[in-house]
Amino acid sequence: MPFQPMLDGLTDQQPSGRTRLVLALAEIREEWQETINGGSLLEVETPVGLLLNDVADKLQLTPQERHVFLGGKLVSEVNRFLEIHIVKKSAN
Repeated sequence: MPFQPMLDGLTDQQPSGRTRLVLALAEIREEWQETINGGSLLEVETPVGLLLNDVADKLQLTPQERHVFLGGKLVSEVNRFLEIHIVKKSAN
């Protein structure tokens, strides 16, 4: 596991909301770093909508919170995109 600096509240039984937020965002960064195998995150091109969806996933937003955060149009677009790509992956 990569080095994680100590954060205020991290040693508490129940980490603060801010600590959980920082750790969730760090997970996204770590997943991207693993995906690019040591390359530079500054050189990665990705659809912003999918990145925002990853943030919503890590924050475990409710459907209502997702709708506020992503907006109805993006929620629909992401759902369609994932449905198409999951179906293609399942077919292989």
